[in-house]
Amino acid sequence: MDAAVKVAAAVHVGTPPGPLSDWIMREVHFHEFEGLTTERGAAVKSPEFSCFGHKWMVAIYPVGKRQSEEGHVSVFLYNQSPENIQARYSIILKHPTDKTKRSFRANSVLSMVLFGAERKGGNGKHNFAERETVLEYLNNGTLTLEIHLRTYKQGDPTSFVPSNSFCGNMLKVFNNEEMSDVT
Repeated sequence: MDAAVKVAAAVHVGTPPGPLSDWIMREVHFHEFEGLTTERGAAVKSPEFSCFGHKWMVAIYPVGKRQSEEGHVSVFLYNQSPENIQARYSIILKHPTDKTKRSFRANSVLSMVLFGAERKGGNGKHNFAERETVLEYLNNGTLTLEIHLRTYKQGDPTSFVPSNSFCGNMLKVFNNEEMSDVT
């Protein structure tokens, strides 16, 4: 016969992940995109921006990374902070005027991915879109990317504080007539 097991209290080590945050969106504009470098593997980097207490940067490769197919643009998102972070992300290119045209995406909306500290381990897509198509998506020569980020909400750290029996023990000693010395 199995005995029922009662769990008195759970003990946590570290901070549990908690619920997901809301999506945060930043627009990153690459002005004069057509005139940017045409050297394969050369990145054009955005200035750093802040989100969820981390510094981020978008790197665009106007004619692709070395691993990309010929004629494709590559896009990657990097964590510039000294700590790793797990996040869901989406990099989106939309046509500036015609909403019926296809959007291009690089994302991880279904699962968390690790963004390594200080640009070690960016996430994105080698073959984001064909360069000729990207040129059709410019708005007055500017390429605008939407960067969507989501992570775990930061919960309050849990701590283990053992019960302190000092007061109870002192009260027992004080109330014990056999052991107390009252003269």
